[in-house]
Amino acid sequence: PAPGALVEERGHQLRQPLLPGALVEDRALPVLNLDLYVRSGTAADPAGKEGLAQLVASLLDKGAGSRSAVQIAETVEGVGGSIGASASADYTTVSVEVLSDQRPLAFSLLSDVALKPTFPEREVETARTQTLSGLRVALGQPGVVAARMLSRQLYGERHPYGTAPVPATVQAIRRADLTAFHRTHFVPRNAVLVVSGDITVEEAEALARRHFGSWSGGAAPADAFPRAPARSAAGVYLVHRPGSVQSTLSVGNPGLTPASPDYYAVQVLNMVLGNAGDSRLEKILRAEHGWTYSARSSFNRPLGGGIFQAGAEVRTEVTDSALAELMVQLRRIRDEAPTPEEMEFAKGYLVASFPNRFETPGQVGEQIATVLLLDVPVTQLREYQAGIAAVTAEDVQRVARQYVHPDQAAIVVVGDAGRILDKVERIAPVQLFDLEGKPLDRASLVARASTERFDGTRLRPGTFTYAVKFQGNAVGNATYTLVRDGAAWVDTGAMQLGPVNQRSETRFDDALMTSLSKQSAQLPGATTEVELRLEGNRVKGFARLPAQMGGDKTFDTEVVAGTRLPGADAAILSVADLAEGKSFTVPFFNGTTGAVDNQTFRVVGVETVTVPAGTFETFRVEATGGEQASTSWVRRELPHVTVKQEFKGQPVVFELQSLQQ
Repeated sequence: PAPGALVEERGHQLRQPLLPGALVEDRALPVLNLDLYVRSGTAADPAGKEGLAQLVASLLDKGAGSRSAVQIAETVEGVGGSIGASASADYTTVSVEVLSDQRPLAFSLLSDVALKPTFPEREVETARTQTLSGLRVALGQPGVVAARMLSRQLYGERHPYGTAPVPATVQAIRRADLTAFHRTHFVPRNAVLVVSGDITVEEAEALARRHFGSWSGGAAPADAFPRAPARSAAGVYLVHRPGSVQSTLSVGNPGLTPASPDYYAVQVLNMVLGNAGDSRLEKILRAEHGWTYSARSSFNRPLGGGIFQAGAEVRTEVTDSALAELMVQLRRIRDEAPTPEEMEFAKGYLVASFPNRFETPGQVGEQIATVLLLDVPVTQLREYQAGIAAVTAEDVQRVARQYVHPDQAAIVVVGDAGRILDKVERIAPVQLFDLEGKPLDRASLVARASTERFDGTRLRPGTFTYAVKFQGNAVGNATYTLVRDGAAWVDTGAMQLGPVNQRSETRFDDALMTSLSKQSAQLPGATTEVELRLEGNRVKGFARLPAQMGGDKTFDTEVVAGTRLPGADAAILSVADLAEGKSFTVPFFNGTTGAVDNQTFRVVGVETVTVPAGTFETFRVEATGGEQASTSWVRRELPHVTVKQEFKGQPVVFELQSLQQ
């Protein structure tokens, strides 16, 4: 049936006095979907405990009512169903899908999981570990970093949309916070129940009353969305990602509110500008210039007000050119009305693709839930196609001038600031940040000579074997051997990680000055090789890399005093004078970019760590500014053997398996 026909008035028969809801009846397949939407999500996280809503969602099916996590999983899997929960900015969703002959079980599971979670302490810690692992991955993705920074600049740091979880806020969450969030937000006046699939109105209402009829709670929490800061000029927020061979561009302004009458016109505007392969951004930045694989724009409309965003990922070398052209196209959409051909394409695509949102009962239910949660009339779904068809070129230009303001935009660039800072500063004033969003001193981008001294006689020959884990599961191993070769030390390594094989060789003297660094890797479909030699104050060598990593390079580069080659960091940590609070910086040559990066090591704590090789008293050392930010736990006694290592942006952990010295 046509999409409008699926939005039935009977869908509101579960509204009061029980709780708001909708029913989408479809008897074509014996499948039933239950979705409970709680109108509180990550925007409801308390300050300093960002990540709470996501942690609550991840734990709802890890123990509820009289069932344990294992019993819940076995029960739903035993009937061929699925269960899960997630949290977005404005709401938390709990979902159950089963064959329709399991209707009573579906309602029973949903009510238990949504209303009676037990938050077992053991499951809380497991979920915390998984959340932190996922967060490490997210913070290593430039697109995520760019989105976070854009939201922070457009909404402000005091707005719930302007904040985001970091490891410290996740670590601060306690079980009492989980139960308090659930008690406050999981109340019937703050929820919408959507039932879709093979079920009648009478069956749905009877089961809903049986399993949710006694649900009680206080008033729905009030929304708290402070006014976003006003912007009077464009500014570049440059996030330094050392060694990056690409730059992520994201330009944004404040956008729509849910109830805005401009909704239809903005959909057409977005299609003309950058929401399809034939849009202006794609034609200019990708097809005409070849600067990117994709250039897109978007509008969202959360409860607290949305944003407009346009951006692309481009090669480092063309960062300024691509950004300048992106700004040109944003001005053009304001100044130049769409052509008849652009209007025909945009409106035709939107109208024709709209039914795709209603292919299954679950999709229909999701669409209805969205408008209910946003307090938008359901009629907006019925009228969508007619509303799009009525948009004129003048409407598009009007909303472009209202929402697209390149001269007051927040311009986020994530890339190697050492290579692009001067160029992007010609476009707008620049503020510099590190990957964690902390302000960064420009002086840190300039390679600084090092006077640090290290005593290599503290080293001991040995063989070190590590288990390599991915999200807690063993996926490979790595072995490093340190031997004496006359006056030099030679550190060789071999790592196997699934289909990836890596080998390395590093030579250095008793002052830990490196004379040779060789690294090679066999990757699926590609081979990399880097060989570097330090001769006096020059690094010579080559890098054979795939195009997406910057391509082949030849080096004959003058470097500052004290520069080390890749592979010397473990040896440096092994002999350094470490103490809690101690930090030092060493320049390292980057074999991918040919630049010298200031790598800073900070001892941020003392911890007891248990790994397969045993339990060790360790220093926790964070390394930043180099090719790969990492955290290492090193044995407190000399030499400071690396016991465990994690890498920012990767769910990969090295744990010491055996040590022979």
